[in-house]
Amino acid sequence: MSLSPVVLLQVASALAVMDDRVRPDQDIVHYHVAVQVPDTGRGISASVRIQYVVRGGRGPLVLDFDSVFMVDSVTDGRASRGGEERRGEARSGNVGRWRLAKGPDGWELRIPHWGDPGDTLEVTVAYHGRPRDGLFIQPNVYGERTAFADNWPNRARYWFPCEDHPSDKATVSFDVTVPAGWRVVANGALAGVDTVPGGSGRARWTWATRRSVPTYTMVIGAGPLAVTSLGDVAGAEQSVWTFRRDSAFAVEGPFRRAREMVEAYSRMIGPFPYEKLAHVQASTRFGGMENSSAIFYAERSFTQRSLDEGTVAHEIAHQWFGDAVTEGDWHHLWLSEGFASYLEPMFFEQAGELTTFRASMERKRRVYLASDVVDRPVIDTTVRDPFDLLNANNYSKGAWILHMLRHEMGDAAFLDGLRAYYLALRDSTALSSDLAAIMERYSDKPLESFFRQWLLQPGYPRLEVAWRYAEGEVTLEIAQTQPAAWGQFALSLPVRAELVGGGRLDLVVPVTARTEVVKRPVEATPGSVVLDPEGTLLMEAVVTRGR
Repeated sequence: MSLSPVVLLQVASALAVMDDRVRPDQDIVHYHVAVQVPDTGRGISASVRIQYVVRGGRGPLVLDFDSVFMVDSVTDGRASRGGEERRGEARSGNVGRWRLAKGPDGWELRIPHWGDPGDTLEVTVAYHGRPRDGLFIQPNVYGERTAFADNWPNRARYWFPCEDHPSDKATVSFDVTVPAGWRVVANGALAGVDTVPGGSGRARWTWATRRSVPTYTMVIGAGPLAVTSLGDVAGAEQSVWTFRRDSAFAVEGPFRRAREMVEAYSRMIGPFPYEKLAHVQASTRFGGMENSSAIFYAERSFTQRSLDEGTVAHEIAHQWFGDAVTEGDWHHLWLSEGFASYLEPMFFEQAGELTTFRASMERKRRVYLASDVVDRPVIDTTVRDPFDLLNANNYSKGAWILHMLRHEMGDAAFLDGLRAYYLALRDSTALSSDLAAIMERYSDKPLESFFRQWLLQPGYPRLEVAWRYAEGEVTLEIAQTQPAAWGQFALSLPVRAELVGGGRLDLVVPVTARTEVVKRPVEATPGSVVLDPEGTLLMEAVVTRGR
């Protein structure tokens, strides 16, 4: 099916949809978060130094920040213009006229700035209080005191001021001061551990990233943790951080092939993006959370030994897609969750376990078909809460979209396109239009209708096919019976005729209309007809033999 230039423009625009949450006048480039975890209680003392570039206008720096904190000071730092370092003008330490106010997306800290477009400015916010979300200082399953961040999707604001949206990625460093005997893990590489003077035994751990990451993956984890090395893979040390009682689990089932997973994805996509990869037993609300270079897994999945290899593969895959290449808007979450949901079974396929791959894809198909989102498109701009996007559209259907795209393009072209997409947008953000444009460059056919129907239309094709044979010819009567609201689908439908006496005939039948009749010559009498025998299409079909 061909599309007019007007329709093509509409498709490209829809695939590039972004909400009005983005703040185009500012670009945060680095956070330095210094936080003190107390020996008792759940309150923190912290400061965050923020470097940002003025992109336009004279408006304030706007940071998402919870109103429960007491802001102790807001001070300016060094700024640069044209390579010349300078101090903030008309400042005597504290920045005046800052205010904490309710914005359209929650509480905001609004700080006036003195820069011009292109200037890089710096501001430090010191504060204290008890986080009500985002950072949890609490007993673990064994009653031991711990501290873990859990930011997804926009809960970083509950423990440090930030641009709490995936569109503005930045590098991050942490100074985390903790009680005696604790270990701290965070994003990036460990820069040092210093004992705090005074004889308390408290220590300050410093971690830092070289790569920009989204705020929802900027985390710390701390407590009486045991660390088990899994070895080095292409310069990135892998390790498992557990509560001490669960340290034996670090070398058991789910992490047995963690090195192989990193190696497989590195071959498929590109080099591992970060300085190290830590797998951490943590108090996350999710089964697994793909924090950049420090994956957090639900603590009870260790104590109950329920964590499986599929979850580990899924979260490792996120290091490439979700973390290194990040959806620029929540409505494109499938670029993260759909990718991880497909790369997860692809690891097993690459390892020669085709049965596991097919079983995983079949489970995802059933989950999607039974879900409550089949009447909604993948890019669903009516959704305002990102938690509502954690659904079968972005996970299961997203995985199937990539599976179908792979078969539409062919394996070699699909993987070439995937590598190009990753290399072009690593450490940056992407929308569905970016993926579509790059994949089409590697395809030998237009892909506009493919992306339109699978991302912008709800539902999936439901086919009723009646076949009959007469005089050396098989006739297929094909009807699309899905609800009218789902629209019409264009498909390359694989058909296999099992021939009487042995042998088979494989056909690919283009389906473009609601109803159509297709005739093909065959050399022998078919005994049966099977649609999509290799499982390459997300659809439901009923096949009957006509007279």
